[in-house]
Amino acid sequence: MKLIPHLFCAASCWLAAAALAAPKEPTLLLIAHKDVTLDKLSPERATQIFLRQQQSWPDGQAIQPIDLREGHALRRAFYEQLSGRSPGQLRAYWARQSFTGMGLPPRQVESDEEVARLVQSTPGAIGYVTRKPAGSTVKVLLSANLE
Repeated sequence: MKLIPHLFCAASCWLAAAALAAPKEPTLLLIAHKDVTLDKLSPERATQIFLRQQQSWPDGQAIQPIDLREGHALRRAFYEQLSGRSPGQLRAYWARQSFTGMGLPPRQVESDEEVARLVQSTPGAIGYVTRKPAGSTVKVLLSANLE
């Protein structure tokens, strides 16, 4: 009978250690060039920017959205979580926009690192990454945990 409390304690300690060692949920950071005048952005406004429904910052500067390539897991999570759109819905949206002459999708790049580099070096740029680049001067406008 004395063994049961010890087993319970050992199991509790193991579960606590496993929870601490478990990887944290990935975070999505919406970053912008340091000269962008905003300090925060809502998910709705971010969606409008990446769907090119909003084309300029409040000070009139052109917005330069930087997107990850189609098929990238972070891109899928970004659009599904912030706009509620699946990759197929997003393709259909851009097909309609292009066909009607209403607009073209944002520039696409291959990696978080490339997004961060372009955002840092392009006035008016905005993009999304999983972590803030070390030593960068970008602004974080929105932070969200990915599901």
